Amino acid sequence: MDAGVATAVAGAVISAGAAGIAVWQTRIAKRQAQFAEDSASSAQRQATAAEEQVEIMRRQLAGEEADRLEARRPHFKVEPGHVSWEDVNFPRGELVIKQDDGVALSSVVVTPSGSYVLGLRGERTHGEYDEGYARVQSLDLGSMSDGADAKLYIDLEYRHVTPLRVELELKCSAREGGHIWTEHLVTTLDRRPEPPRTLGPREGRRLGRSG
Repeated sequence: MDAGVATAVAGAVISAGAAGIAVWQTRIAKRQAQFAEDSASSAQRQATAAEEQVEIMRRQLAGEEADRLEARRPHFKVEPGHVSWEDVNFPRGELVIKQDDGVALSSVVVTPSGSYVLGLRGERTHGEYDEGYARVQSLDLGSMSDGADAKLYIDLEYRHVTPLRVELELKCSAREGGHIWTEHLVTTLDRRPEPPRTLGPREGRRLGRSG
């Protein structure tokens, strides 16, 4: 074999070796790229699973908090009331509202509504010639707790019809924690029943003739 052929053969061998190395490196690079892609996908799946777990925990905590708030919710009751004509020019309904369960409250704001309902009797006013009461659409009853009650005076239209339906919207603020609940009550107002008639003492029947 002459020198030229030997050189050509050597060059071919070197080229083949270089090509083989290049193919090997390419395969390694592909495997590394695939591994990196798989790692990235795995990391994404783990991140998604972690986010889902956090969301589940958040919902659980929110549900537990809602259950705690619901357990502390104040409850009220109101019995049917009567219409008072004590002031013949301004008929008013009289209701007693009572808290019968729940936490202590710092504020209970009452807003009445219904046919013939004009508002609530508010603070006393002092005029030049007489005294009266301001009419308000909402009234804060102040602090209340289990067992406490408060009397409401509801201004009515003069030409109202009884019995009439009254709705009460209550905005209740907890004394501790600052939580707020809303309660909705429905009751009726009717004419005050007439007092029973009392009969005077009856004279005994006289027997015989007077003479």
